[in-house]
Amino acid sequence: MQQLRPEERREFQRLHLTHPFPGTVGNTPVKLIEIGILGARFEHAEPIAGEFANLHFTHGASEVSMKCELVRPNQPSQHGLVSAARFLAAVGDSGDRLRDLLAGLVMHELDFRRTHPGTVEVQTVDGDKTVTGRDAGFLCYRFENGTWTRRRVFLPEQPSVGFTVARSEDTAEIQRLCRVFEASDEEGRRLIRLFAELSVSDALEIPPRM
Repeated sequence: MQQLRPEERREFQRLHLTHPFPGTVGNTPVKLIEIGILGARFEHAEPIAGEFANLHFTHGASEVSMKCELVRPNQPSQHGLVSAARFLAAVGDSGDRLRDLLAGLVMHELDFRRTHPGTVEVQTVDGDKTVTGRDAGFLCYRFENGTWTRRRVFLPEQPSVGFTVARSEDTAEIQRLCRVFEASDEEGRRLIRLFAELSVSDALEIPPRM
């Protein structure tokens, strides 16, 4: 069975929003400052009461509504109050809309951060046949000593030297992620792992649909 490496983790990351966008938690207006597939952080002027509430926001053409549990609510900040929410369930198609929104935001940030113009050549990714079970639903790509290796894994941990995606992910998209990963700094690589987590969350149906 696949051995887990200590630096690999299943915790999903959040994207810091350079330009916060508005929403509501229950009836309270908020500004989202971080968002990920499992939760969000937001600033607000009025205290939020209760332990559970729905987060609703619209960004572009994406309308997202999530059933949430509030964690560390109403903490003082320089802009009033700040709270965090853990997503419990997606209302309707909000899970897919959130994934699409995050994918667009992450790729926009990566394009902005790109410091190496042009195409970066990537060696062919070799398959590691150590894990061969049909139930290994994820592919882990690791970039070590200038070479990419690929292996099937049962658990979608994100390695610090690469990324893990669902096996159903498009091959051309994976090769593009490999090229961008090579040309990125550490923060850029973290964003790529966040992007890869969107594929994982889709396969695992996270957050669940109501």
